[in-house]
Amino acid sequence: MVAAFRGVSKDPARGAATGYMAGTIAIDAPEGVTYPSPSLIVLTHEHCDHIVGILRHNCPIGANGFTADAVGRGSPSTLCTHLGLPHVEKRVERVYREGDGIEGDGFSLRVIETPGHSAGSICLYMPEKRYLFCGDTVFPDGFFPSVSLPTSDPAALADSYEKLAALEIEKFFPGHGEPFSSPGYVEKLLGIIRQP
Repeated sequence: MVAAFRGVSKDPARGAATGYMAGTIAIDAPEGVTYPSPSLIVLTHEHCDHIVGILRHNCPIGANGFTADAVGRGSPSTLCTHLGLPHVEKRVERVYREGDGIEGDGFSLRVIETPGHSAGSICLYMPEKRYLFCGDTVFPDGFFPSVSLPTSDPAALADSYEKLAALEIEKFFPGHGEPFSSPGYVEKLLGIIRQP
């Protein structure tokens, strides 16, 4: 039901972004990834390493309002120049808000707004499997996303972790790295981030 697609990276230290397909719905569009006939691409946030691949696809694009605006006008907050990637400016046809559902074939994805790493960050939760597609909100191996970027907000990231900690999550599908299972993972991150 879920397939991972590794992007390419010009900077080995940064690591390539990872995109996923759940049924025919693609989640993020990393550089170098060409999906097999996606019906929709949903962006987890506006950063260029997760969106540049939309330029090679001709299907509807979905995102939250902040990301839709940033991608639609080619905003500097996409960090394309900073990341050395092609400029991205493309219309986002579907704008999602907290709690919206995206229906797949035999599954659903619930939109969870998770600002912190970026103002436009969202996660997609698949309740049927307890899967979380987390973009750059949750990283594997105890790493935290950068909160020093133009639209980052450390306090918002902690609040986003509070929200995610309320979910039953069986498996994480991060925007960088491999999918992983780790019970209580978000709670552990939250304990670290909330330390005085």
